[in-house]
Amino acid sequence: MKKDKPRSNDALDSVKSVSMQTLDKELSRHVEIARRNPVPIDRYGVPWVWIVSHPLWMEVDYLKSFVPENHPLVALKEVVDSILAYEGVLMNEITLQCRSGMDARMITRAWLLQIAYSLADPKGVCEGLRYNMLWRWFVGYMLRSEPLPELQAFAHDINIASAHPRVIDIVHRCLTSDALLSTDTEEFKINRGLLHALMAHRDDAPRLPPASLRERAPRERDERTLSG
Repeated sequence: MKKDKPRSNDALDSVKSVSMQTLDKELSRHVEIARRNPVPIDRYGVPWVWIVSHPLWMEVDYLKSFVPENHPLVALKEVVDSILAYEGVLMNEITLQCRSGMDARMITRAWLLQIAYSLADPKGVCEGLRYNMLWRWFVGYMLRSEPLPELQAFAHDINIASAHPRVIDIVHRCLTSDALLSTDTEEFKINRGLLHALMAHRDDAPRLPPASLRERAPRERDERTLSG
């Protein structure tokens, strides 16, 4: 029995598809058509691929197009980015310890999401990034087609960042900023108990100098020993 041809959705029913054979003969013509309207390509009578213009593809793939102008995450991203702009050395040091392929700025924003939405662990953030385009944009992705991190490496990086006293301070400053308090904070379910506990732990933690200074100190001691 002959199988029914898969149905496209209603919005595309009026678009005439092109066979592979026709495409081979008239490629340039159909590419020119695709600059104005997407062109569906059939293979063996079944929908296979689409030819779309670069501007249309970027509009579909560009995560900024998913961002509502007045969403509270927009204000929160402005706050965290303004703070991270002065933390280049710290972020570069933490990035060297990351395994997910994300830099420390992205990881810091991801952990900020975990605290802001009271998610139990990094897995909740990682799963949210699979379907929530607004979260992807907030973390620092530009395109929807960019690959997402593997959970184990992502969790490792979150744990590294969230244990650093200065990252804890960054997140605390973000979630207590005047700019955030003036927005619709009903969007967030901030885990303030965890945040306060982390701040207390940060205050009790020993203060370490930057890695560059920690590496320089042994060299200076060795030089003094040799000169003595």
